[in-house]
Amino acid sequence: MKTIVYNTDCQNSIVQFRKLIHISGVLIPFLAGENLFGKKLMIALVVLGLAVYLAIEIFKKRLSRDTLLLVYRENEIKGFSIEPLSYIFSVLSLLSLSFFIDEKLCFAAIAILAAGDGVAGVIGRRYGRHRLSFNKDKSWEGSLSGFIAALLTGFYYAGPMAIMGSAFGMLAGAVSKHDNIAVPYAALIAMIMAQWIATLI
Repeated sequence: MKTIVYNTDCQNSIVQFRKLIHISGVLIPFLAGENLFGKKLMIALVVLGLAVYLAIEIFKKRLSRDTLLLVYRENEIKGFSIEPLSYIFSVLSLLSLSFFIDEKLCFAAIAILAAGDGVAGVIGRRYGRHRLSFNKDKSWEGSLSGFIAALLTGFYYAGPMAIMGSAFGMLAGAVSKHDNIAVPYAALIAMIMAQWIATLI
């Protein structure tokens, strides 16, 4: 059996492509707006994406390693990969929640997950030099750039509430191994709390 050895540049390119897919999720809340696809159609498209992902998981052994490495980490190729599933779950659940709670906050939480967590991964991997004391796998460079990206995209939907959402979302991403769930829900809870506090002032 032929063993493929990937050099560091190739591995970085693969990771960057995976993160590009992650970051492109920032378009989901934008497309879910009433003037474009709408939430119901967007949910249907995400469900379709879930079906495609599950099909890939089922037929994973029949796909080439090169193809799989475009969307999977090295350690996700052999077994069932939970991270992409958790990303899809978060997006789907937040779109569904937007029918019951403030739509703008749900959309901002998706944007914070897509842009903040995605940019943090790209910048942290490429330029991260100063490791966080409480998590050596994360860097200050990645976390701060992720916060800025999360704030810029989240602000479009939630305004100043996105400051709290971005801060708590990126903090959750820095301490949790399951950042695809921790980031958007920490952001959402923080924004709901900030909105509630604002009504009391």
